[in-house]
Amino acid sequence: MKPLFALPLTALVAACMSYPPPPPITPNPPGSVYKAVGHAPEWTLTIDERLITFYQPGRRPVSQPTPQVIVGFAGEIYQTPRIGVNLPHVGCTDSVTGTRFRDRAEVTVDGVRYAGCGGELAAAVGGSVAGTNWRVVAVNGRPTPPADTFYMNFEAERFGAKFGCNGMGANYQQEGDSILPGPVIGTKMACPDMSFEIAAGQVLSQPLRLIWTGPGDLRLSSGPQRTIDLVRR
Repeated sequence: MKPLFALPLTALVAACMSYPPPPPITPNPPGSVYKAVGHAPEWTLTIDERLITFYQPGRRPVSQPTPQVIVGFAGEIYQTPRIGVNLPHVGCTDSVTGTRFRDRAEVTVDGVRYAGCGGELAAAVGGSVAGTNWRVVAVNGRPTPPADTFYMNFEAERFGAKFGCNGMGANYQQEGDSILPGPVIGTKMACPDMSFEIAAGQVLSQPLRLIWTGPGDLRLSSGPQRTIDLVRR
């Protein structure tokens, strides 16, 4: 008969406790480059799958192999012998251009500290999407066919959309760069390919973050790999 061993109290407590999931990792799917910028002095930082590189005008770039990302409470942390990067997701407005970014960038290079902004462009606080019309170009990163049946339109408190098959819509409330949608209601036709519609419905059923990826380009995100990319019509 095998002997029985009692688990330590700390192990039993840990087994019963649940913890919130860590925040989403910022970089770096294959082929992407994370970028941060700062002023006074001017600098640029890039992070890809292989290298973290810090640039300053008139100086030789400093590069280090990209280490394993540390997922902190507020964002991501990268630490190398020469470059340290902390990317809290707290929003940041560029002091020179006025552009609003998702992340504050805190960078240390050879012991010297630099502050700036980085990551995806964020919607300006108070910028309303009401009265705008969009063509859907991708759902969860998958490009949509170039057809008129992929669109989203925002009225004052309601949006309408189609992702290739059924029309759908919901009431919504916007606060800054966040949208809280109500229950999504749609028609119920059966179509040969409803994969875009199903995926988009899952995105739109959760609170959304607005991310401006270009002057006329908008991304709706309800979590990692849960996105709808739009181009203004």
